[in-house]
Amino acid sequence: MNIYVEANPYLHDKYSKYADEKYKREGNPFVSFPIHFDDIPSGAKTLALTFIDHDAIPVCGFSWIHWTAANIPAYIGELPEHASEERQDLMIQGQNSFASPLAGSNDPKVIHQYCGPTPPDKDHAYTLTVYALDAELNLQPGFYLNELYQEMKEHILAETSIELLARV
Repeated sequence: MNIYVEANPYLHDKYSKYADEKYKREGNPFVSFPIHFDDIPSGAKTLALTFIDHDAIPVCGFSWIHWTAANIPAYIGELPEHASEERQDLMIQGQNSFASPLAGSNDPKVIHQYCGPTPPDKDHAYTLTVYALDAELNLQPGFYLNELYQEMKEHILAETSIELLARV
């Protein structure tokens, strides 16, 4: 399985810290980047994804979750730009770290959708992982990352990750 995201070498400004203000909510970028998929294993029914900043550990003490999504149809080939908000019919989305006490948001459009990179201290590498699954997962909107991992057990046919850079 392969995933492709345009980055040269950084994620485009529109999806990260330097997004135009019209693409920000509570100061954070909300337009999700397009993701292309190919070589999805036969037998895959859905895809799930995580977009996590492990470089945040020295800053806040834990890996920062920017986006989680599940039940993406395995046949789609691409999750289009801004799908997190404009194509919610393609997925169910989980809670990100902007709901934590460090960020303190309670706006569902911030905490239950893509909320892009805003590295505070240096360039960060963000890990996008996509999972091919043999089932639709039993999750509710706003699920937690641990619930996603628990539901995926026994259903992962393939997984792949890429690192995407965002500039300070």
